[in-house]
Amino acid sequence: MSGQKGVSSVVVGLLISGMVVSAVSCQRKQSETGQEQAVTAAQVGADALRALRLERGQQAYLASCAMCHGESGAGDGPLAGDLQKQGVNTPARLNDRVRLDQVGRENLVRVISRGGGHTGRSNLMPPWSDKLSPALIDTIADYVMALPDQKPGTPASTIEKYLAAPPGSAADGRRLFVFYCVTCHGPYGKGDGYFADTLWARNQIRPRNLTDGVYLAKKTDRELFITVALGGAHGGRSMFMPAWTGTLEPVQIKSLVSYVRTISATKPQP
Repeated sequence: MSGQKGVSSVVVGLLISGMVVSAVSCQRKQSETGQEQAVTAAQVGADALRALRLERGQQAYLASCAMCHGESGAGDGPLAGDLQKQGVNTPARLNDRVRLDQVGRENLVRVISRGGGHTGRSNLMPPWSDKLSPALIDTIADYVMALPDQKPGTPASTIEKYLAAPPGSAADGRRLFVFYCVTCHGPYGKGDGYFADTLWARNQIRPRNLTDGVYLAKKTDRELFITVALGGAHGGRSMFMPAWTGTLEPVQIKSLVSYVRTISATKPQP
């Protein structure tokens, strides 16, 4: 009997030990799983933040750089042809990995901030430090440095979605607005563009909110056309609204007027 009790005690002890080991093992696995989940969550969070930063950089790039350097950085923006006709250097290709690595991010920030003439490059590249904040220039630099590495079709699809004309407006109205108007009037015309705070700080004036239907309903299409074509000063408005008649064709200005009518939910008025 005593031998059986001894065996029973050993069995019980082994069972208890096994349970303890199992419990410790489970705790360890739970801890490891928790750590893995934490790492995954942190990575997802970091990826999401990077994606948001690149999206902001993309929008700022399209508003400030794409008119020369092109939507995807190929140096084929709408103004590139005009520069070529004048016999000057065409805008740099920014989707060239070898070229960007040679320039480096730090120098890229310097070129964007100070312009080409002050950094040994084309003096047609303007300085942006007096219009864009250092933080925004950083996001543009991040986006440009990532351009060559983006999967074919991915940047094009996101850009096209952002540039797509809303129903009821001319096909190229939204695209023209992004290239020429967003810097002041904002991504969706609410007067909150990248220059808006600078204009207020220096001149106590803000860009027009073009979604203000009450204001726009009082304006004819002709008045809007003249303001875009000849600038604000010509019509007794802000001198900081530039004249675009030397850059845009009449049909393009009409497309912009169409887009403004759409975002302000106002009817065309000949």
